[in-house]
Amino acid sequence: MRTIGTSAAALLLVASGCAAPGSDGQVPLFEVDGLWPQPLEYPSILGPVSGLDIAPDGNILVVTRQDGFNQGNEINSVTGTGDCCTPTQAILEWAPDGSLVREWGGPDQGYPWPARPHGLAIDPEGNLWIGGGVAVTPPGRGGGPGGAGGAPPAAPTTTYDTHILKLSRAGQHLLTIGEPGGTPSNQSTTSFGGAARFSFGDGEVYVADGYANNRVVVLDMETGEFIRSWGAYGNAPEDADLPPYDAAAPPAQQFRTVTCAELSNDDLVYVCDRGNNRLQVFETDGAFVNEVVIAPNTMGNGSVWDVAFSPDDDQRFLYVADGMNERVYILDRESLTVLTDFGIGGRYPGHFLEVGSVEVDAAGNIYTAENGQGRRVQKFVYLGMGAVPAEHQGALYPGATTAVAP
Repeated sequence: MRTIGTSAAALLLVASGCAAPGSDGQVPLFEVDGLWPQPLEYPSILGPVSGLDIAPDGNILVVTRQDGFNQGNEINSVTGTGDCCTPTQAILEWAPDGSLVREWGGPDQGYPWPARPHGLAIDPEGNLWIGGGVAVTPPGRGGGPGGAGGAPPAAPTTTYDTHILKLSRAGQHLLTIGEPGGTPSNQSTTSFGGAARFSFGDGEVYVADGYANNRVVVLDMETGEFIRSWGAYGNAPEDADLPPYDAAAPPAQQFRTVTCAELSNDDLVYVCDRGNNRLQVFETDGAFVNEVVIAPNTMGNGSVWDVAFSPDDDQRFLYVADGMNERVYILDRESLTVLTDFGIGGRYPGHFLEVGSVEVDAAGNIYTAENGQGRRVQKFVYLGMGAVPAEHQGALYPGATTAVAP
């Protein structure tokens, strides 16, 4: 497969929210494993899970943040006011059976940990790549209204993660790419602006440089040296801010928020342009191939957060995580048609709260990670192929045969 086409009918189906069957009317079917992973040892508590990948041996690794907890009752073993709970370390690794293999990493390890770690990927040599985002520290309590001493309240502080870490599977620091604490710019060849995710191919790293910048960057996998970059439609990326998203406006000629750049088996790069609610497809040199808009009326953080491929040789299906509408879409990769989706907002198994990452193992099982207040990883067991159950399948409880309203 080399050319991917999107018909006018397929685009209409995506825009209207109607499902369409695949060429044989079959889609992958799943059910949630509500007991995966096994509980963490008390009093550990998992923070926002901002990155997820699956190692060649089948183990599942995530990167999590140690911030955002309610200090009044969530981490009182840290504040000294109670016995529960203590944030885990930054990297957790589970075996396929859900048992915790190890945890490690975080600030104060002797190398520049990101202020807001985001994205984790495992390269062909087994090394981990970790990016970052944009961290905003709330205003301090100075003087003035509600302050003390007559001084004005301190302004919010914004910190941009402008570097990338390359680490061994066990946590040895191998390489820092870019200068920590820099200023984001789409024109820079030496630093980044919130590198969200990574994929790998032919000695190169494809970087979704995407929370403060808005581009795809390609690096040398061994040295980290800059090779090339591109923006939406293959345009040269620009630093100028875009106007607010408007579904009725002409398509933006620049990316808004780039949260994935995933390389397929046939050397196509699938780019999540989250704030523009679209997935764009490119050749590896940045030449534009195609796009699809998903849930175009979505505002806020947008609908296209992450993408993964089915494990068959031709990667027939795409799985797209949507952390605003709280679901995972299943697309036919050839036509970019949305076939069905699953998930519903909430905290029970099969529900989502800021589902930001999706991965697929060799057996076809789907793993998702929830950022923000979601703070968990879920497993959806592959059951085989079947007819499209419903446009919106809702929570995939074991044995469920009917759709749950979105």
